Amino acid sequence: MHKSKLLKTLKKLSEDELHSFRVFVRSPYFNTNNDLVTLLEVIYSEGLLDKSPIDNSNVLAKIYPGKSYGLRRLTDLMYFLTNLLEEYLSVEGYRQNKFQQKLMLMDLVYVKNLDALVNGVEKDLEQIHTQSSVRDSNYFYESFMIHSERDYGFRLHGSIAGNESLQIKSDQLDLFYLALKLKDACEMINRSRIISVDYSLEMLDVLVPYLLQNPELYTGHAAIQIYLNIYLMLTDDENEKYFFQLKKLADENESTFIAEELRSIYGYAQNYCIRRLNQGNIDYLNHLFEIYKHILNSGLVFADNNNMQWEFKNFVSIGLRVKEYAWAYDVINIFKDKLPSDVRQNSYTYNLANYYYETSDYKKATKLLNSVDFTDIYYNLDSKVMLLKIYYKLEEDESFYALVSAFDIYMRRNKLISKDIAEMYHNLIHFTKKAFILKTKLPYERNKNYERNLARLKQTIDKTKNIGNINWLKDEIAELETQNN
Repeated sequence: MHKSKLLKTLKKLSEDELHSFRVFVRSPYFNTNNDLVTLLEVIYSEGLLDKSPIDNSNVLAKIYPGKSYGLRRLTDLMYFLTNLLEEYLSVEGYRQNKFQQKLMLMDLVYVKNLDALVNGVEKDLEQIHTQSSVRDSNYFYESFMIHSERDYGFRLHGSIAGNESLQIKSDQLDLFYLALKLKDACEMINRSRIISVDYSLEMLDVLVPYLLQNPELYTGHAAIQIYLNIYLMLTDDENEKYFFQLKKLADENESTFIAEELRSIYGYAQNYCIRRLNQGNIDYLNHLFEIYKHILNSGLVFADNNNMQWEFKNFVSIGLRVKEYAWAYDVINIFKDKLPSDVRQNSYTYNLANYYYETSDYKKATKLLNSVDFTDIYYNLDSKVMLLKIYYKLEEDESFYALVSAFDIYMRRNKLISKDIAEMYHNLIHFTKKAFILKTKLPYERNKNYERNLARLKQTIDKTKNIGNINWLKDEIAELETQNN
């Protein structure tokens, strides 16, 4: 029983939700089987949600004292109670969505021709729809649904002429489609750069040029303007104007989106900065830092954020890269207790190691990195990169070459890493290994051949676009040039 779908789901409910579910099960409107009431009370009173294993025969005896039933009876009761639990969760979700309640009521009012309720329900629905400042794609969907119902009611009881709901319904459907289509397209492009997956985007080849030729279709609708701009930014990396337009649009329309979506929008701007940095454009370092400071100061990072551990990592990394060490250390301590418990220790350890690395305390950084088993792909990759740079800096031959070998094997075996990401890390490993060979030869070999090899390496790196930690690598090459002179 302790492994059942019923108990697994009940364990996820809060105390308030458990109490509401008990009231729900007792209600004869939803349940007329008193045995289900008894089963839930036994689960609750006997503390079965915290027990493992559970004596099923004992549970059955408490439900039916003095009677003898086979365990199949308990299985059946659990099945029916699970169905009630699913119904409860559905009803609770419906109760919390006032818009859906009124929309359903409007449909019933039209179908049943309840004239006395029509004006009040329409007014209430419109008020719910407009009372929020949020104007995301869901706003267009709600407007579409309102006028769909009004047009339905008009067709049921009205005449053909004189009703504007059909046109408004069509217009709002267009806006909803455009906003959501562009939003999903941006996510598809973004996701395909992270994991190895291909998406079909052929329709955008027609849609985007049409929108660019007809800006009046979406002028004033930030949910469309922003994602069109993001799409153009993602598909035309070299055109910087889309990045700056995105920043401007996001800053001007923050109240238009809920916190989760606003974080995602700024996330696209952050990722663009990171891509430009990986291409060697150092100017985007300060742009990225300013975005992170804005997100932190506005409280967006702490607002129901399921990706907080990655925000934490990015905040610390950018603070360290712009040499705001005290700021980065403060961020580490601000985030530590706010992280989800299941990722807290690994996330805190990695970021503290990064702080020690950037402040040149390599001993502490190495100790921390080697003390944690990073199960996440990107923590694993970044921890290996950090160790690679430490072993390079300290000229620890054995550790360096062992890591290069292990790193290369990990990249080849992990099929979840996209080709773009894999190429970026392979290039970093390849060029760092060549630089390490030159670095360890430097004390013993200062001649024309060494200079030619160093110049050739520098030239090849300059011609290669997709290299992780490119600025670090270029700095190390420059240091070799200086030492060789």
